Amino acid sequence: MKTIDFFKWLAIFSPIVSGVIIGFITHKLSNRSKRIEILYQNKIRAFNELHKILINYRFELEPNIYNNPFLERSFDAKGSVETLNLLNNALVSNSIYLNKESRKAVMDLVTKINFFCGFQKQDFENINPYIDMAVEVSKVIDILYKDLNLK
Repeated sequence: MKTIDFFKWLAIFSPIVSGVIIGFITHKLSNRSKRIEILYQNKIRAFNELHKILINYRFELEPNIYNNPFLERSFDAKGSVETLNLLNNALVSNSIYLNKESRKAVMDLVTKINFFCGFQKQDFENINPYIDMAVEVSKVIDILYKDLNLK
């Protein structure tokens, strides 16, 4: 085989091989991009659901933090037991979209709310646990923001 024949065959097959390689790489990268896009869409939906529950719970805690009976409760505000139920349901349905740190923070908050529900009125004489709960809710919201890479 002469070198001229080799270059003729190379000129014919080179664009074909290049096209196949480029097509394969493009296909792999576009699939990865689509998967990441779908993951972030679901992650944002999960964040919005958890964020709404946490903000409503924080609004419920505020009148007790400031000991001001004239602060109005939000219409969406639920009791601690209802919030616990909503948070558990949201965590179960969205845990696949949260990273380990976010899941752990939400589960820790669920545990603290559960503990908080066991308090009686006389247990609040010298302390105000509402402030601690509001701080914990803020920490969980910050961790969720960090999970989204928005903050």
